[in-house]
This record gives sequence, C-alpha cells and structure tokens, in this order.
Amino acid sequence: MSDQQFNEYLEANSHLSERSVLQYNNQFVKFEPMNKSLVTQSQTNIISFVDNNGGSNNTKLAMLNVAINVRKHFKKEVNKMLTRKLQLADDYQQQKNAIKEEKKSDLPTTKELIAWENRQYIDKNWNAFIVVHLMRVLSLRNKDLDLIIIPATRSQRKGETGDKNNYLILRKRNSQVVRNDYKTVKQYGRKKNVLQSSKLNKAIRELIAERDLELGKDEIRLLSTIGGKKMNEESIGKKIRSYTFRGLSESDYNKIIVSEIAEMKDIKKLETISNNRGTSLEVLLKEYHLDV
Repeated sequence: MSDQQFNEYLEANSHLSERSVLQYNNQFVKFEPMNKSLVTQSQTNIISFVDNNGGSNNTKLAMLNVAINVRKHFKKEVNKMLTRKLQLADDYQQQKNAIKEEKKSDLPTTKELIAWENRQYIDKNWNAFIVVHLMRVLSLRNKDLDLIIIPATRSQRKGETGDKNNYLILRKRNSQVVRNDYKTVKQYGRKKNVLQSSKLNKAIRELIAERDLELGKDEIRLLSTIGGKKMNEESIGKKIRSYTFRGLSESDYNKIIVSEIAEMKDIKKLETISNNRGTSLEVLLKEYHLDV
C-alpha cells in the first residue's frame, strides 16, 4: 500500500486519537518489505507475511488489525484475515493466561509492597516513597505519574481548558492529584483525588527542599531528567521501576492489589480502583485479576 492510500485512510478516520495514529503508523511501516499494496495484495499473502514477519502474537494482531481496517476502507475482502485474527487472539489469550499462572506464584503480597513503601520513607528516599505510595493508593499508570508539583493556588484548583499536564498539589493538611493526561482521559475526563496523608505531605516538602527548589516559583516535576526536564513515557516507566519493590511495573502492582481485593470479594474497593484508574470493572477483573 502506498503512503498516499494510507494517508487517505487516516484522513477519512480523523476521529482516531494521536496515540492510535502513531500505533497505526508503526504497524504500517512493518509492511514495507512486502513491496506490494495492502489494498491489491491477496489476503493469503498478507496473512503469510504477518505470520512470518510479525514476531509475537500481539504484534501480529496489531499488524493484521491495520491491514483489515485499511482494506475495509477501500471495500476489499477481509474474511480470511478476520478468521486469522480470531486465531491469533485466542493464542494471545492463552499466552496471557499462562503468564498469569506464572505470576501468581512469583508476585509479592500487598503487605510486602507496603513494607517496601514504608522503608523508603524511613530511609528518606522521598521520590521513591511518593511514587510507590501514589501508584498503590490510586492505581496509577506510568503516564499518570508525570506530575508537576504546585501549590494550592485558586487558578490551579479550577484548571484551564485544554490543560494536558498532571499535577500533584501540595496543600496545608492534604494533597491532591489532578490528571488531565492519562490513557483513558477521553472516556473518563479529568480526574481529581484528594489524599489525606501527613506522610505524603512531608515527603513532598522534603523532596522540594532536597532539590533546593521553591514551590510555586520553580518548575518541580516528580519524575524528571537530571536537568529537571520532562521525561518521555518509556523513560518514566524505567524510572518508576527503579523505585518499586523488586523493580515491579505499575501493572504488576495493580495485579497484586486487584487480585487480593477480588479474593475478599470487596466490590466497593474494586469499584474505587476502577474509578481511580479510569477503566471498567470488567476490564479490571479480566486483565488484572490473576485468578481470572
């Protein structure tokens, strides 16, 4: 498929998010060695190319999905490709289930996560404590933790239209996390969470003092480069794992917490996690409950 045809498809689907467009572009590039158009190529050849060049089942699914959507746009047959997509989806789910079984015996308990968190506080590892505490109590993803620390000014409490920054607002007796940029923001909108934790407040103040910065005057990022600048999403993920228990990911943290709460059948707590994370209860249990 030519770049022109692909661009035509994207223009006709202007509702796609920036993230989706980027992912589609990444998958489209992988078809370049095929040297033939996805529109005119046979379904059998496309399936064969994906199977031989896609790598993991997850990547194959992503490639096939792009090919199917583009061919649909140009009114081309996709029946064979849809069948192969179902087969790959089934294989991928079986792999995920196997990984879940493996993780069940390997992941720590919530008590161990809290003990690690408390040790960071005792050892005055302020950055680490703030990150793992927020991740645990609010079920945050990596991107959610790209926070700018600010004082509780009236203008920031109100928020500006189109603001795509996330904030950690330090107040006198509590703190607040405001998220304008996270994975499902288009579906769930801006999120605000107030945290009543004197330990968190102290850790935020100590972190600011440790960096020799002034709240409200200097730009203070919870996660930043050595020069204090904004980090990309991949770097944020690596930085977070440098702070967590055993280098676990935010996804692992969420699996541990969701699985334990699900075992207690505490629906209210699961609904709180669902709301905080910005995901449905169904997805939460399907993706993060290790016994499902």
